[in-house]
Amino acid sequence: MRSYCLLVVGVACCISCSEDGRSGVSTLNGSPTTENNTVELDVQHRSEWRELWVEGTTNLPDGAYVDFRVTHELAEMEPADQWPANNLNESGRAAVQEGQYWTRINTFNWPPGNVRVVVQFPLPPQPIEIEARYGIFGEHLEGENVTSIAGTRAVEVEYRFEHRR
Repeated sequence: MRSYCLLVVGVACCISCSEDGRSGVSTLNGSPTTENNTVELDVQHRSEWRELWVEGTTNLPDGAYVDFRVTHELAEMEPADQWPANNLNESGRAAVQEGQYWTRINTFNWPPGNVRVVVQFPLPPQPIEIEARYGIFGEHLEGENVTSIAGTRAVEVEYRFEHRR
């Protein structure tokens, strides 16, 4: 089975086809399922008081994990011992629930500046059902939008915004 992926304005689309070009049917937990490997990731932000919400929508199944990295531009320009806050570079995982994922970051001491958010899927470990569908290391993902990260293939979405106090 081959998978073809395309990144269109921050949305990753993967189409799974058999060797003869027809849509593939696979099994999940021993039952036949029509496999749709289209991965859509959307990311945005909102600020409430001194808290940054990084959130997005996706068509990934419930229980899948997306990894995120949030970096304030000052974290890339100044040595860590000169940062005004200790969390100018945050990373973690967020679970998908009902087509959404989110995380909150304390920005109490953040100065104004540009912020970069990177969301990636499917960095391991993932639940067994997700690994069966997309591959343990994203090996079912192919195309120009797939990034290789430490031997793992992943769909990556980048989002930038200006943080204001």
